[in-house]
Amino acid sequence: LFCQTFCFVAFNKVMTAQYFTWYLCLLPLCSDRIQWSSRRMLLSLSLLLVSILTWLCSAFTLEMLGWRSHRQVWAASVFFFVANVNLLVAILNGYRVEKMWRSSSDTPGEGWTQKQKVKAS
Repeated sequence: LFCQTFCFVAFNKVMTAQYFTWYLCLLPLCSDRIQWSSRRMLLSLSLLLVSILTWLCSAFTLEMLGWRSHRQVWAASVFFFVANVNLLVAILNGYRVEKMWRSSSDTPGEGWTQKQKVKAS
């Protein structure tokens, strides 16, 4: 669910602060299985931070200072999109899949159908 929401926000035409809350509220549900301290993850998070700062700076020059910086805002938006996709790939590569239950055998599906043997005393 987190990845679907993250993709929806990253590939959307419009980006607002509200969209970040859509996937940030789902992050605690899967954050314990993501390897946050890997080198790839730290690089991806750093790239995202730089892209956010680049976008904010270029948008500030366009909206507040009135400079003609439309191409810079477009380039910063592309950079921000690439950083989001890179972070998603890093999250998917760093996700640890763990078994939710333990079965008595390694054969798939047999854990559900096997009945426990009752010891007769």
